[in-house]
Amino acid sequence: MHETSHSNRPPSLGYETRALLRQYHLLPKRGLGQSFLVSPAVRDLILRAADVGPQDLVVEIGPGTGVLTEGLAEQAGRLIAIERDPGLHRLLAERLGDHPKVSLICGDALEFDFVDVCGKMCPAYTRAKLVSNLPYSVATPLILQLIPLQRYFSFLLVMVQREVAQRLLASPGEEGYSALTLRCRYEADVSAVAQVPRTAFYPRPAVDSTLVRLDLLPGPRVTVHSPDLLFRIVRAAFGQRRKMLRNALLNAGIMTEPADLERILADAGIDSRRRGETLNLDEFARLADRLYAMCVISPPQALPGEGDVAYS
Repeated sequence: MHETSHSNRPPSLGYETRALLRQYHLLPKRGLGQSFLVSPAVRDLILRAADVGPQDLVVEIGPGTGVLTEGLAEQAGRLIAIERDPGLHRLLAERLGDHPKVSLICGDALEFDFVDVCGKMCPAYTRAKLVSNLPYSVATPLILQLIPLQRYFSFLLVMVQREVAQRLLASPGEEGYSALTLRCRYEADVSAVAQVPRTAFYPRPAVDSTLVRLDLLPGPRVTVHSPDLLFRIVRAAFGQRRKMLRNALLNAGIMTEPADLERILADAGIDSRRRGETLNLDEFARLADRLYAMCVISPPQALPGEGDVAYS
């Protein structure tokens, strides 16, 4: 009878991650959405999907303990890793600070000047690639901040919680279809790369995740006279998504005269009794241009949930 020996097995990525956190006296911060990737299979899947080569500048947000960072650094021409947590930044600095391809930045990605940094570095490379396990707590505002930067990024390959992925990928009338869906569709082609179980992370989050790719378009998907007006209408429609479009726009103060709005909706080929969640981007764009042309729009006013939260 032979006894199975475990002494020669290499430690798992989960074990190594927990040991690193103990070594640096760090505890995962739920408030920052810290769940660290501990699945080699998922790490390798991300690296394959990113298809990074020596010609690439790569940006990673929230590198954590550096599991993905190490793989990206081996493949990229240059890697910028932005970590908000000072303790994790110290860990990364000791592990990767001497790597010639890696620039470690301790800071909040929501306040980071991507235009300045990538603008200075991109001439030496093609447009940058963003590859990141985004902290759940800031995933939506970060995506909204990054998708207009098509001059600097070719695509965003991001891990987000499954509910956010549903909103990014939904079609009109489907669960999850939202202002966020349309805002991203305006700037990008969005596709799901893989579903990722919560067991791939430590500590295990309460939700599963999806790896999503947003290929940034060279210009907006639809051309409108006023993009600001377009998304004012979109936010108004989804701010009261169970109301008929006519009522949602009137209640949001987009227009004040019901008869004028009925006429404009008819001119745009949109039934006023439809709900906003059934309209596609082309229909919203058509409506925005009709309203713009008629010059009957009420001045902007604060909507409930205006700002990034309106896209949640």
